[in-house]
Amino acid sequence: MVQVAEIDVRDITVTPVFRWMDIENIPKSESAGHLVKENREVVQVRFAGSNNYSPIFPVNAFWKREGNNTITYAERWSDQYRQFKEGNPQEASGTPLEMLRSHGVTPEQLSLCRAMKVYSIEALAALEGPNLKNLGMASNSLKAMAQKFIEDRSGGAGALARIAELEAQIAAMRNVVPLDETPPEEAQEVVEAVDEMMFGAMTEDELRQHLFEVTGTKPDGRLGHAALVNLAKGL
Repeated sequence: MVQVAEIDVRDITVTPVFRWMDIENIPKSESAGHLVKENREVVQVRFAGSNNYSPIFPVNAFWKREGNNTITYAERWSDQYRQFKEGNPQEASGTPLEMLRSHGVTPEQLSLCRAMKVYSIEALAALEGPNLKNLGMASNSLKAMAQKFIEDRSGGAGALARIAELEAQIAAMRNVVPLDETPPEEAQEVVEAVDEMMFGAMTEDELRQHLFEVTGTKPDGRLGHAALVNLAKGL
């Protein structure tokens, strides 16, 4: 069975699949007076949401010209072609569709997406027009799932960035105070005041993430904001 190649980073909805294929050698066929085929390397170009159009090109065929250089399909998708030549699995790039299970996607919908050449959450979120409609009645809900997944992931990245920023501010504020010239009791009071202010500004989710990163253990889910702040200060 032909396996799926990585999605072209220049177009998330395009998937190249490299394989071997028997192709007629027309000059040899004419010379021999009968059909002559040769086994050659080709790339099948799959478009997400399109169940009919999937052109096939020889890997050394002309794709485009850059200056004086001719770019072939093998060069266009050089990473995927190298995987093919090395006998490694050709896998679609992007986030696997199976990650949408927590958002309500069904096995039947996953099968539908794969049948329509949609191999990643990013590709599903990018579908528009007829290619989206080809997913049938579930098209809008599937795209909404994909977009929600990407939004949630972006929100998580934003939270991590905010935690890193707050941690940097904590470190900076601690360094402002010359602790080595301050009596131990006063220095501890300063540190506790800084920690109270900075950790107090974090949300519960940010505190839980911070504690997990520092200790490697997730805090008790029953703990409230004040308890999480105390735990963070204790570290």
